[in-house]
Amino acid sequence: MALVGIAIVLPLVLTQQSLTKTSITTTTATTTTTTLSCVSPYVQAPSGNCVNILLDISNCGAVSNLCSAPDTSCSAGTCSATIPVVTLANYTSIWTGGVNGPADDEIFNVTLPFSITVYNTTTNYIQVTTNGVICLSSCSDAWQESSLSTTSFGTAVLPYWDDLYIYAKTWQGIYYAFQGTAPSRTLVFEYYMSHYGFPTEYYRFQVKFVESTPNIIQFIYFEAYDTGASCTVGVQ
Repeated sequence: MALVGIAIVLPLVLTQQSLTKTSITTTTATTTTTTLSCVSPYVQAPSGNCVNILLDISNCGAVSNLCSAPDTSCSAGTCSATIPVVTLANYTSIWTGGVNGPADDEIFNVTLPFSITVYNTTTNYIQVTTNGVICLSSCSDAWQESSLSTTSFGTAVLPYWDDLYIYAKTWQGIYYAFQGTAPSRTLVFEYYMSHYGFPTEYYRFQVKFVESTPNIIQFIYFEAYDTGASCTVGVQ
């Protein structure tokens, strides 16, 4: 009997896989946080800015505490409808009670970008007192008013010579600003004070000098508690 050999061939299928290498790049972002150092009475608001919680009507007494009508000002961290604020815009502060603290019988030096003239004195260096006097020559901290002329001052402008005082934590102070363009700029000083010993007796007034018109001075009064009964007003 013949043997028949049967060969069974099984097909072998090779599957080739293509391996793909994936490169992953990781980027680390660096965030820099700047922390402001706010000096009292300034505190840091969510915006990152320092705000004065004694004077800022939008942050009165605390951050984000907005004063609403009828209140029109923030003074000593309290919203008020009666306590005034500074009238000038874009001003420079010589002294502010809500930033610098109280001031009594002080003299501040101010250098101006142009000269002003009163009588025969022309200068761009003046001295401003807390007792309502602007000096173009010799000056003093004299607070006891008297008739003009007086030896307490040299050439001087006296919009409200009296025993005035800047109280702490308030808008009270002395400010100035320039209006217009050369050669006809206007220099405006604004006083916002109280009488010594009487913090609710308000005195607010402005003094204007015009660059192009020497020897012309304008006094503007917004508020004077005693209507000038105890002060001296004039120029010498």
